[in-house]
Parts: sequence; structure tokens; C-alpha cells
Amino acid sequence: MELVLQSTFETCGQACIAMITGKAIEEVIKDMKTSGSTSIGQLIEILDHYGVKHAQKNVRISKKNPVPHEYSILTVHTNEGYTHWVLLYDHKYYDPEFGLIEGEYTHGKITSFLGIYE
Repeated sequence: MELVLQSTFETCGQACIAMITGKAIEEVIKDMKTSGSTSIGQLIEILDHYGVKHAQKNVRISKKNPVPHEYSILTVHTNEGYTHWVLLYDHKYYDPEFGLIEGEYTHGKITSFLGIYE
């Protein structure tokens, strides 16, 4: 997995898709038709467009699902008060804003995840 940093404050979703697909972030932005913030629905739509297999829906972290799938797009509520997308892969956090993070994720609370299947 190669880390892709977001090109603007709002392109964390596009950066996660770029990491998953190996495409340039500019190509993902063009295909998604937005350089703004993205919803889980938009991420699912572009994963489908690229033929990436994934879970059917975003799953909330709970007692029933306490741990994200080992390869997933995470929904993070940051310490700064905004929602952010981060990629979890091979026990590392590929954060488009803060870089590669090994160990505990400390930039916010992970609240849900969308499993990606290779």
C-alpha cells in the first residue's frame, strides 16, 4: 500500500480511494466529479465504478462489531471536530492528512468502517 496525501482539506475520501485502486488522486477526483468532502455513499459508488469488492454498508463500531475489518475505510471523528476518512491496511493507518501511523490511532475516534475485500 502506498500512502496518498489529500490534495486539499476536503479530499481525504478521494485519497483513500486512490490508495485502494493505485490511481492518481486527480483521476479519482475527476471520476467522482468532486474535489469536496464525500459521503460513504459516494465512496461506495466509486468503489463499484472501479470494480473494488467491499462490504455492503458502513458498520458502526459497537460491542457487536468492536474492531474494524483488517482492510477498511474508517470513519473518524477527529479531535478537531470534523469527520475524516482513513484507510486501515495491514495493521497500519494510512491517514491522508496525518501520514502513515503505526500503533494506536490518536487523531480522533474511529466510529465506523467499510470493509474492503481483495
